[in-house]
Amino acid sequence: MNLPKPLRALASAWGMIWLSLLTVSFSVITIVLAWCGVSEHHIQWSPRTWAKLLLWGVGCPARIRGLENLEPEATYVFASNHTSALDILALLSRLPANFRWIAKKELFEIPLFGPAMLRAGYIPIDRSDRRAAMESLNRAAERITGGASVVIFPEGTRSPDGRLLPFKSGGLALAIRSQRPVVPVTILGANRALQPKSLLLNPGPIQIVLGEPIPTAGLKMNQRDELAQEVRERVLQKLADQPPLAG
Repeated sequence: MNLPKPLRALASAWGMIWLSLLTVSFSVITIVLAWCGVSEHHIQWSPRTWAKLLLWGVGCPARIRGLENLEPEATYVFASNHTSALDILALLSRLPANFRWIAKKELFEIPLFGPAMLRAGYIPIDRSDRRAAMESLNRAAERITGGASVVIFPEGTRSPDGRLLPFKSGGLALAIRSQRPVVPVTILGANRALQPKSLLLNPGPIQIVLGEPIPTAGLKMNQRDELAQEVRERVLQKLADQPPLAG
């Protein structure tokens, strides 16, 4: 569904109000839970509820397919395409796994929101500093060792038009280092609902498709480019196979 521009402007204005209310509330909740000694694992209730309520409030419900590809209690590196700010909300609201994000460090500088992300166990990465970026990947590997999955966006940035960008291999090195399977993740509909560098919301459904995990046991670091290419091809195939979303 494509709303007329005036209605999209109204939807966007409401979305900003709803975002502000929920973000302040759940950031405070997350910080308080951490201060009270609640574990990172149990704190995940807060960001998940934040994401679910936010998507519900702006009319962009997320659905997920392919859960049968995941083993209960297993840990993975989820590698997703990235076309919209709504991708993060969709994954937060629907992925069943206990997972952490690797996110650009600028997000952690936002008052209240940044400290809440740190206390939820999310990992800042400085893309301009190679050494700092490697330290972030080491922390992510420690999270995996501790029983949490990790979500990465191998494109490194949001695609401006929804078409899949080349995958960078740095994030996939994490999968090889931890020897955990990579799950290709394809998100559909988020770009149509909210395009990069736009504040105009066009409410509609978002679909998440989980592919079959790609084993990394036995892979070496010099094979990370090949792994990145294989993951990208799996995501690209899902993008080509999926019918247009209704709604």
